[in-house]
Amino acid sequence: MIRRPAPARRRARRGALLVGAAVLLAGCGGRTGPNVLLIVIDTARADRFTFNGYGRGTTPRLASLAREGAVYENAYSPSPWTLPAHASLFTGLFPSAHGADAGHLVLDDAHATMAEAFAAAGYDTVAYTASPWIGKSHGFHQGFDTYEEVWRVIGDTEGEDMGAGLIASRVARYLDWRDENPVAGGGPFFMFINLFEPHLPYNPPEPERSRSLAAPAGAAALDRLRRLKHPREMPYILGFERLDPEEVRILSGLYDGEIAYVDRRIGEIVEMFRRHGILDRTIVAITSDHGEMIGEHGLLDHKLQVYEPVLRIPLVLRHPPSVAPGQRIAEPVMLQDLHPTLLGLARVKVPERAGGVPAEAIVLPGVSGVKGSDRRQSAGAFMAEYARPIQFLEVIEQIYPETDVAAWDRTLVALRSGSEKLHWASDGRHALYDLAEDAAESRDLAADRPDRVRDLEAAVEAWLGRPGARPPIGRSAERPTTR
Repeated sequence: MIRRPAPARRRARRGALLVGAAVLLAGCGGRTGPNVLLIVIDTARADRFTFNGYGRGTTPRLASLAREGAVYENAYSPSPWTLPAHASLFTGLFPSAHGADAGHLVLDDAHATMAEAFAAAGYDTVAYTASPWIGKSHGFHQGFDTYEEVWRVIGDTEGEDMGAGLIASRVARYLDWRDENPVAGGGPFFMFINLFEPHLPYNPPEPERSRSLAAPAGAAALDRLRRLKHPREMPYILGFERLDPEEVRILSGLYDGEIAYVDRRIGEIVEMFRRHGILDRTIVAITSDHGEMIGEHGLLDHKLQVYEPVLRIPLVLRHPPSVAPGQRIAEPVMLQDLHPTLLGLARVKVPERAGGVPAEAIVLPGVSGVKGSDRRQSAGAFMAEYARPIQFLEVIEQIYPETDVAAWDRTLVALRSGSEKLHWASDGRHALYDLAEDAAESRDLAADRPDRVRDLEAAVEAWLGRPGARPPIGRSAERPTTR
């Protein structure tokens, strides 16, 4: 296992955390507590999971696991893309508080992460990531003893496995190592896994590919669509090209195949924990960083918008001592609420916020034995922020130099209040939808309800001006890592 030397500031912060952790560890004979397994399925929208009512049997293994814990039916991401969403998960903060977003593609060292808190409490901390957006160059390795960037091994290929199989083998190796080294591996561990599937391209292996297509697809169309990836998705995002119904059907089926393949691999990992006799001593959380558009509004991918398919994500939590089985929780929750929940379940102190930034995540409902703050008191049930997409605008200008990017050069914030949802835009082009009557967000009510738009607009702007917030507008022109 590779040990990463901590910078001076991180060593100092870990030392401060260790003082608090020592109280918990005193009298316990050393490290103690449950293991924690946190799996993020990149780009997974909630409505494609069997346990969320999807009609196709995409996730039988996860559905079985979900019955042993709690399903959060209305879980949302605070951002429609990977880097800020993971930063929120790791810190418990919204993107406009931690600042890791377009224009500043690094999780600053000043923010204490979940992994640092677990490490300070004596946990072994290990991560396997298949996404370059949460690689070491973006600051996400803070607090991890082992941080393996699986995407570097896989490379920029068009293969059917984007790292899930390799990660499963790494988990097997780690668990075997713990069994073979009872002294070194005797304490609890925190394991974080990022699975790149079902991110574009949707190219599932067999047998999931054939099973996912409800009807046969032409060989040429299937081959073309299962290789569709950046930047080929851009014409659809920008509205230059449209998907026909057959293309949507094929892409939707391939996406389901990716979800089914991830279900297979996660099932293997869960069974490893069961075989090693540690599953019931492990807090298991399975979620996503954001969702995906597959033809809705004529769109692909998850850039430049904050519609429901991009923000609503799956979330399952299993821990028999603290989470009663069979729970289905309808209350809206946020991805970053896992931060205090996982730490609280493990009896690990939540890190103090840098610069006095107030806590923003709250403990998930349906969990016993964990003290948490009151439910979210903001004007809306959830917020999601999409910073001015500096890097993406640069790519547009490179590929389509004649294009006026002004229409996409803006910040977006999603605010839900009751059944109403405001798409707030920094250029004033707000949109309002009533999800109770229009779940597909197809009818903009902004012109019909101007007073309501003004009220929600004021709530968003007050939110962006709260103490510790950094307006999500981007701060520099750093280049993204590409894959």
